[in-house]
Amino acid sequence: MRTISLIIMIALFFTACKQEREILPSGKILKIGVMAPLGGKYKRLGNQGLIGLKAANKMNRYLKNGDEIVFEIVDTKSELKNSKKVLSELAKKDIKAIISFMGSSETLSMKQDFKDYKIPTVLTLATDNNLVSKGGYISQVCIDNDTQVLIASHYIRDEKLIQKVGVIYNKDSYYSSILAKQFKNYFISIGGSVEFFLDLNKQNALNRFENMKKKDIKMLYNTSNGVLSAKILDIMNRKNFDFDMLGADGLYSDVLELGHNKLKLFDGVYVVEHYAHNANRDSNYERLEKILDKDGFNESSNAFLAYDSYQLLMHALEKCSDYSLECIDATFENSGIIKGVAGNFSMVDSKVKREVYINKIENSLLKKEVVIY
Repeated sequence: MRTISLIIMIALFFTACKQEREILPSGKILKIGVMAPLGGKYKRLGNQGLIGLKAANKMNRYLKNGDEIVFEIVDTKSELKNSKKVLSELAKKDIKAIISFMGSSETLSMKQDFKDYKIPTVLTLATDNNLVSKGGYISQVCIDNDTQVLIASHYIRDEKLIQKVGVIYNKDSYYSSILAKQFKNYFISIGGSVEFFLDLNKQNALNRFENMKKKDIKMLYNTSNGVLSAKILDIMNRKNFDFDMLGADGLYSDVLELGHNKLKLFDGVYVVEHYAHNANRDSNYERLEKILDKDGFNESSNAFLAYDSYQLLMHALEKCSDYSLECIDATFENSGIIKGVAGNFSMVDSKVKREVYINKIENSLLKKEVVIY
């Protein structure tokens, strides 16, 4: 009898807990603009980001008061003219904030537009150092180029004890070319040597790379995309190159689009990342991974960063009970501590403060080598 009573008490306890967590919809809808390049050369950013954002919304679409978050999704088509057009269309609606998956080049060209419209905007994937400024109404959830260069350079020099490197990049990509130049300049400034600086889009670039085996280097710093990186790794494997590769943030998200056969090429490659598969795995991380796995992007930092952008949005909306744009923007700029998918982060003067990982790809998973804050 006592056993039955105990079972009933436990059942009632868990029922009560469940009821406390349930949120009754208020019927009020909060519209959030989403600017995503779903076509064109930046479609990877838009599509993976949108998958992560929808997963975050699926996990929690109501505020504590029952108000519901819904998205107004617009396709920038990876074109500046269209990006400006859809931003002006969003500005005419009752939008509380914008989450953007645009790259740095488009966003830089629209910096004044965001400031003029005064809609608080979270940049999920744009990394340029010069995107945010006081009163600019844009904040950056991903690490910027300066942070990435600092981490990559000191990991190579101070952790790996390597003084000589080669650099490969893609001049047709703003992100790739700018990041490669910044790395080259900084690595030289701390006493390192860049033995070659190769644009992979140049004619005969792959043939020229084959001759780089003669160079006395132990690390190849790579800011190019997944397709070009796969070609380089194929050469390195066939020619038995004896140096490692360190890829820039976002490389592996790009690689996920290539299919399982290409993924195997990247085992052993190091990458700078916001996350690691074997770090800070709480229930939210695991739940998000299961949702993303249906689309094949459970190792996508683009999707994970979208989740973190959503957490920043939720935090701001909860804090600003009147949902004023000024309050939301101020919270985006300086947030306090927020729990992201793989650890805490905060916004300080519109830039993110968070852990950054050097990962090694093993069996198509991002395994932590070093974590830097």
